[in-house]
Amino acid sequence: MNLIDLITRRDYISLVKEFIEKVFVHEARLYRCEKQELSIILHRDNTGDIQILTYSNTENKTLRVIPDKEAQEILMK
Repeated sequence: MNLIDLITRRDYISLVKEFIEKVFVHEARLYRCEKQELSIILHRDNTGDIQILTYSNTENKTLRVIPDKEAQEILMK
């Protein structure tokens, strides 16, 4: 299913899942690991902004906060 189909059908859950999958693929390539070794965390900070964090399940630590601009570029690929 392509992006236009998802938007026109208003299947927002599928759209969000597709975007999250793109972030997983990008981060797994970046860290040269399997997608299962990572978690993507959405965090709301004190100002109300939402941050996207990459978390290593094997190391039990946050690897980085994905900048908004980079997240937008990942999602547009």
